[in-house]
Amino acid sequence: MYEGIVESTFKFIHCWYMLRNEMKWNEWLASMSASNGEQSTELAKASTDATLPPRIDRPNGRDRAKKPRTSSTASSACLEVLQKMPMDRNAYEVRVEAATKEEAKDIASRSDRKLALQEEQLQVQKDQVQIQRELLELQKADREERVMSMDLEKLSPWVQDYYINKQKQISAMSLRGDGSSGPRGQ
Repeated sequence: MYEGIVESTFKFIHCWYMLRNEMKWNEWLASMSASNGEQSTELAKASTDATLPPRIDRPNGRDRAKKPRTSSTASSACLEVLQKMPMDRNAYEVRVEAATKEEAKDIASRSDRKLALQEEQLQVQKDQVQIQRELLELQKADREERVMSMDLEKLSPWVQDYYINKQKQISAMSLRGDGSSGPRGQ
């Protein structure tokens, strides 16, 4: 058949005698017969030789035995991991977004509390300033009262004149309604 197509002798006839009954060759011939119809079935019938012993399937080799194991378990595990990755990523993004929102709420509440504390401190400082003013007024009133109730007869005449002028300023202020004698009694 080869000589008819190529018009030269087949150089690997010794290989053909060894491999002609192998399963791969018969499967290939069967697949060719299915695609080409009757022509290849005749070739398949001609290739089987009745004088040869029946063909025994070869045992699985190392690579052939590994192939089903690795392809089924490893690929399915890899596929599962690859399919799980987007779901894990989405879950991670949702957790990050929730944590970010929670952190923003915490920051906002902390800033509100800080603002409230600052307002309280400001109010306390205002109250302290008011208390200091009242203390100063009380001290001033106490000094004015001491000046007004002072016994001037035992003092020297020039000191008497000083305290008399002070008493006049204090009484003038109280008549005006200030209740204060101004800066340094003026």
